[in-house]
Amino acid sequence: MKWIKVKIDYFSDELNQTKENLINILSEIGIKQIEVSDFFTDNSLDYNVNFKKQSDVWSMTGYIIDNRFASLKLNIIYEKLSEYSETREDFIYEVYTAKCSDEDWQDEWKKYFHTVNITENIVIKPSWDSYEAADGEIVIEIDPGLAFGTGTHETTALCAEFLDKYSDGRRKLLDIGCGSGILMLIGKKIGIEKVTGIDIDERVEEVVLENFDKNNIKDNFQVIIGNLVEDINEKYDIVVSNILVDVLTELLESIEKTLDKDAIVIFSGILAEKEEAFTEKAEKYKLEKLDRKEKRNWVSLVFKYVG
Repeated sequence: MKWIKVKIDYFSDELNQTKENLINILSEIGIKQIEVSDFFTDNSLDYNVNFKKQSDVWSMTGYIIDNRFASLKLNIIYEKLSEYSETREDFIYEVYTAKCSDEDWQDEWKKYFHTVNITENIVIKPSWDSYEAADGEIVIEIDPGLAFGTGTHETTALCAEFLDKYSDGRRKLLDIGCGSGILMLIGKKIGIEKVTGIDIDERVEEVVLENFDKNNIKDNFQVIIGNLVEDINEKYDIVVSNILVDVLTELLESIEKTLDKDAIVIFSGILAEKEEAFTEKAEKYKLEKLDRKEKRNWVSLVFKYVG
């Protein structure tokens, strides 16, 4: 398959907020797997072990299928970026495009994606790396997909830490916006009996099935294609959702129907500056805050359902 690689270099006084808005723009046209280069420059001369220089210009890369809709999607990106630049005088950007194939894309990812500990006990590895687990380590094998992530982003790592911390005694996990199924996989590996994922993207089911097969998990998991929790008819004792905060805020209005008494709810994908407003709204829906963690301005929150 042929693809168009789209790279956006950008500067803003509010780089984290701008990053979230650019992710939204790309997500709107179906680009979910995004490579972000932000906090530190790639040039080894810019920093050493004791000093790392923050880059003034960040970049974001995604891929569009090179078909008859490609020009339309590119035009949407250009229009959205132009609209955003009109609302922020400090936002400066450049867009680069290049054509590539599946093989080019996969080879490019092999340069950047290697085995990594996303928590003290949970390891994510691609199929092309060999890795021998240490005692007590949980290894998840997953390869990057053009539409879905690998689990190494800060928001996913935070979710994984909280799943590890709060899963004892929990039997049923729901992942809202499950994507590649990485959090479902982690849930199964740490001992949750049944895991369910829901996502609006129809490609999710095939991706999740493939990833569960890679990890030799054959039963007690389910994938539902639907919007948020509209098609969920069961209750769960642990629920996780790693999506953008605006969608999480919308989710609060309907999440209660999925929750068992005393259910644990883990939210991630919240920028620190939006945490307070989100927490205040969550508490109006019988959710009692238990815990929080932050990495690089991304916040994950844990609540207990007290309904």
